[in-house]
This record gives sequence, C-alpha cells and structure tokens, in this order.
Amino acid sequence: MKLQYLFLAAISIAACGSSAKETEKKNLESPSELRVTVNTDDAEATLSWKDNASGETGYYVFKDNGNAPYQTLPENSESYTFRDLTPGKSYTFGVQAYGDMVFSKLVWAETASIPEPDPNPIDAVTFTWTEVTGLGLPASVKIYKTEDKLNGRNFNAWYAVASTKDVDFKVLYPGAKNYKTIDTQAQEAGNCLVLVNGGIFGGSGKPNGLAVCDGVQTPWFRVEDDNWDVDRQYWGPDSRLHTVSRAMMGVDADGVPGVYWSYTPSHGTVYVYGEPIPSVAGESVKQGGTDTYPCKRSEWEPYNAITCGPMLLINGRCPINDKKSAKGYWETNYEMWADDIYGVDQRADRTAAGYLEDGRIILLVADGRITASQGATTLEMASIMKGLGCVGAINLDGGGSTGMWAGGSHLNDQTGGNRKILTTIGFFSK
Repeated sequence: MKLQYLFLAAISIAACGSSAKETEKKNLESPSELRVTVNTDDAEATLSWKDNASGETGYYVFKDNGNAPYQTLPENSESYTFRDLTPGKSYTFGVQAYGDMVFSKLVWAETASIPEPDPNPIDAVTFTWTEVTGLGLPASVKIYKTEDKLNGRNFNAWYAVASTKDVDFKVLYPGAKNYKTIDTQAQEAGNCLVLVNGGIFGGSGKPNGLAVCDGVQTPWFRVEDDNWDVDRQYWGPDSRLHTVSRAMMGVDADGVPGVYWSYTPSHGTVYVYGEPIPSVAGESVKQGGTDTYPCKRSEWEPYNAITCGPMLLINGRCPINDKKSAKGYWETNYEMWADDIYGVDQRADRTAAGYLEDGRIILLVADGRITASQGATTLEMASIMKGLGCVGAINLDGGGSTGMWAGGSHLNDQTGGNRKILTTIGFFSK
C-alpha cells in the first residue's frame, strides 16, 4: 500500500534559474498551491501546482534550491515526479514558468522528507459497514455499524465520521471525581451530536494523562507524596518510575486534526512530537521532552485534545508491535501501560479516535467480552482504523468505559451497566 504525505505550499521569492537570469523581465504569473506527495514504497515525490501562467512555453522544475533547472516540462504542465530519492533524506522542490524571454518567479514548496521503509507494516482490515439512520443527526454526521467477523470471531463495532468544517470537535471534563456517564455528559452539553468515552482515569478521580478543553489543560494528576506527575511520568511493570510521552489526538484552534505524542514539562505547557520518548520497561530512564528531544517539537498546538494510548497510527504507520525485549517487557509500550490496556494480546471492548487524510475525524467503538462481540486487540484496532483510511489514530479507554451516544441513543452494548467516567470526546453543533 502506498503511504502518502501532504505538504502545503510555502511560497517564497528566490533567485531564478540560470536561464531566468538572462533577463530581468519576469512577467509570467507564478504557479501556486504547491503540494508534495511522497510515495515511500518507491522513494518518489510528486510536486504538483496550479498553472496560472498564460502564454508560457514550458516549465522548469528545481530540486534542493539548485540554480539550474532539474527538468524542463511542456506548457500547461501541473506536476512532475522526482524518482529514486534517498530514504531518510529531505528535499525541496520548486517550479517556474517560462516563455519567450519572460519568466515567472521561482516558487518553492515546503521541505519534504522521504521516510525510511515502514519497519512495522500492518494490513488494513476492512468490513462491510452499514449506515445507521433514524438518529436525527445532520447529514454532515454519519454513523456506520458492522457485524462482520474479526479474524474469525464475532465482532460488533460502530464508527462516527464528520468534518470540523461542519461540526465542532470537543473534549468534555466534568471535573475531578465528578464521574458521569457518557449519556449524561452528552445530554448536559446541550448541543452534542455524538459522544464517546475519552481517556483512562485513576483512583484519585483525575484523568490518567491530560485533556485540553477549549485551550485549557485539565489539572495535574500529581502524586504529592512521591512528587511525580502522570502527564510526564509513570510507573512501569519493572517497578521503576519512567519518563513517558502520551499518545494525543485532537484538533487545534482552527479545527485541524492531529495525532502526536505529548509531554508536559510544566502545567499549562504541552509539547507535541512526531516520535515518542523511547521508554522501555527494564531499560534506563529517559530524559524529559525538550524543543529537540525526542525530535523537533511540532508547531501544531492542541485546543481540544485527549491523551491515552497506545498510539495506533501516526503518519499512516503503526508504531506498536507484539515483540518483547530480552527482559520480557513489551518493547513498544512507551507509556508503561498495564498489559490489559496496552493489549497487543488482550481482546476487550475498545474505543479509538483518529482522522483521515482529508481531515475528517473518526470515532469508533467495538463491543467485547460478550457472545455477540469478542473484542479486539490494540494491533487489530490499528488495522481496523487503517482500513477506514485513518492516517492517525489512538486507543482510548476501553472495557466498561467503552460507549457511543449518538442523537439521543446509546448504540453499543451496556452489559454490566453504563459506567460513569471522567473525560469524553465527540461532535457538537457549531
């Protein structure tokens, strides 16, 4: 399967190529809306643009800020594929229209990185999904259900999908120890369309991780006697306090979705990264997150976001596996979750949240531990979210916390009751 990354154009005025320097007359309209699509399978990158010129006789494309054109293209061209690029290297690509001794400005796209081959490829799991109607939801919000088998087992799941162009994505947190069911939180919100459970919570009545609600971080879950904070530290199965980054899914102030690992150096400050702090039980304790560790911080800032884990997909790839270290600990359990949460070998009720390449958000719940539906492992959830087209997704709280409320109805099984929980996430009327 081809994995693609989308880079928005960053237009800048640069020195023209050698042929463009033959004249100071530059009166052709410049290309715009530059995009770079990376194909990691073949180490290729396609530069595309909008042709705004009139009267051009061709286009030059450039690579790595070079002054000389890399390739000459015919008139009205709007794309070019650069082949045989080097995995692990970053490139810049540009384009310029030219005519009879006239030129446009040379326009450069944002730097594009060619990732290394996926070290942990997973297959996408696809089902037959049937739309659930009669819930009174707007046309912009869709609910689907499947009863297809998962790896030969009975399986029931539902997912909701919507765009932040049409609805708001929000995180709800009633407050410490103020446990409420998903249904109650949805009804009290007033304008809720779809709501699912959020992150894991601890015995203190606080989120076991963080949530950001309209730009405000929930209070610390701080263990005063031991002086540690779960937003950045957690006890591993090796009985050691490890530095952790947490899987985060949410939207920024503009409604742009994102999936990252987060680290909180101090309350109210949240760093997000495209890579986790590589903490592994049984190994040395890692340092905390900085501007450049575990990688360069992302400029995306959470406005409504939730942390939980493990991470299921980031940039279209699954970062977890079912391997154990020589000391017997899961080697990709970066957040030190208990085995029944990390669950690469645990089937349970599951909840996940993610987003598609076009920006639409997916909220999914799956029943477990009943005859009609026997649950899923976290690796299976990653494959299911990939099958829905997600490029980013995280695992949320599961078990008795798993639930979906939509348009006034609770959709999934409530064996054992409708658990009161702390955080919830969902779609709301604008």
